[in-house]
Amino acid sequence: MPENKTTVYMWLVAFAAGVGGLCFGYEIGVIGQVLPMNDFGAFFGYLDATKVDKDGNFAKIDAVYADRTAWITSTFTIGCFLGALVSSYIADKFSRRYSILAGGILFTLGGLLQAFSVNYAMIIVGRIISGISIGFASMSVPLYISESAPTYIRGTLITVYQLMITIGIFIATCVNTGIILALKNTQTEWRLALGVQTIPGILLTILMFFMPFSPRWLMYKHRDAEALNVLSKIRGEDVNSAEVQAEYNHIKESIAAEEAIGEASWSELFQKGIFNRVLMGFLLQFFQQWTGINVILYYGAIIFSGVGFTPDQTAISLPIANAAVNIIGTFPGMYLIERMGRKKLMVYGGIGMAISHFMVCLFFGLNKANPGSLGWGAIIFVYFFILFFSSTWGPVVWVYQSEIFPLRVRAKGTAVATMSNWGWNAVVGNTAPRLFEPAALDFYTYLIYGGACIVMSLYVLFVVPETKGRSLEDMDEIFGTPGTGEKPSRAADAEAAVEVGKK
Repeated sequence: MPENKTTVYMWLVAFAAGVGGLCFGYEIGVIGQVLPMNDFGAFFGYLDATKVDKDGNFAKIDAVYADRTAWITSTFTIGCFLGALVSSYIADKFSRRYSILAGGILFTLGGLLQAFSVNYAMIIVGRIISGISIGFASMSVPLYISESAPTYIRGTLITVYQLMITIGIFIATCVNTGIILALKNTQTEWRLALGVQTIPGILLTILMFFMPFSPRWLMYKHRDAEALNVLSKIRGEDVNSAEVQAEYNHIKESIAAEEAIGEASWSELFQKGIFNRVLMGFLLQFFQQWTGINVILYYGAIIFSGVGFTPDQTAISLPIANAAVNIIGTFPGMYLIERMGRKKLMVYGGIGMAISHFMVCLFFGLNKANPGSLGWGAIIFVYFFILFFSSTWGPVVWVYQSEIFPLRVRAKGTAVATMSNWGWNAVVGNTAPRLFEPAALDFYTYLIYGGACIVMSLYVLFVVPETKGRSLEDMDEIFGTPGTGEKPSRAADAEAAVEVGKK
């Protein structure tokens, strides 16, 4: 296939699976605006309806406020952690496609439980189920797209997942804004906001019924004829074309070499040539969470309020601007990932985020000492941070982890990296409200995230290799052959695979 050729079906597959990202984004957008809602906070026991300030906000119940808001957010990420673990089995046994489909069903169920919650325990259960569904999607969607996409555009297609996350946040923010304006301070306000998220869940479920299986998963299950047809349709070439046949044979040779080793197991993740990839995926997702992005997304309204903005600005104007910047920032990443490569984007992005955090801290502190227009400086650099994140570490880490593992342990390796994301997401989400308390670090917390961004840039610069332009079957040349850790040449690797396939 000519290197500049793309097909509508190729993009359709990426966007259909990417609705899993839309679900995740919608969930983030919902909870970020629901947490400060008066009736929601009073219903779940962390706001006091008998004490109202001049702006109409219910007072915090200090004894439980930090704990309850933290658990409402972090139980979702705990569910994501569990979902990523379980989905590795489903993705291998039943297919990447069915893992995504199951995520859509569970997301719909979780949304319904949250919308109809009658007590604190029920909202927590709903959050966990929604989290499990996103764990399924976050592990399986990038994996599914990477195994279906051509090498030259693989990174761009996988970033569709991140784009859909940002679109989900924006849609949720706009919908919730309308709900807030129409139904403020009623139970219907938060129940409707949480219930509407079932729509993307239903959409994901329907779309995945019509999408193909991953061609590489089909070949691993010896369903070669189906795989060849899927490759042909996605590539827009005849089944017998030289391009499709060459790719098919290359994948088949790689699978034959892997099958000669025997059945895949979790213990293989500790082998030479694989453990280095597992550790790298784990650390990249660890760093992604310590950028502080989810502190901005989950607690954005609370942070804006702390700078001194009005309730309307906090609940409506600033979150919409926040979500719009997030979408805009994703497009440079989609464009540059196959031009600059993964490594440079992460290095430059980390530096940009670090500077942004340091400036947010500076303006936050200045505004606190002398309340006034300096608060806008903090907000402007929050937006710069979002631009850097959404064009670099947001999409690139998902791309990287989905392409570095051998097929036989790809779901398992990707699951470990994804569990790292959600595990550290829970840690960051649970600690953030406590760190931002005036009695704790307050706005100096941004220095922690800024310092982490410096460290992650250095890690990528000196440790992480570039994968741009390499097929999934060529990753051993970069990371080492599983079992030995030796790095074969392309020619020797291909010859060895052919010999194994003949046996």
